[in-house]
Amino acid sequence: MALDQTQYLYSVELNALEEHLGHSMDRVARMREKAIRRKDYKTADRIGGIQRVIDLVQRRVIRLK
Repeated sequence: MALDQTQYLYSVELNALEEHLGHSMDRVARMREKAIRRKDYKTADRIGGIQRVIDLVQRRVIRLK
């Protein structure tokens, strides 16, 4: 496989991963809002931890670009 083709596939995969992470972050944010509305703060805190992990991964993907 040529280097240009490999670089292209790498770029496409990073873009797809970034998009999936963005969708996941949106879903998790909605879940956290529901937990807060239900006054389930323990669950909201756990979901906040998931948000922090997704944010970390998003930043790492951006660095890989």
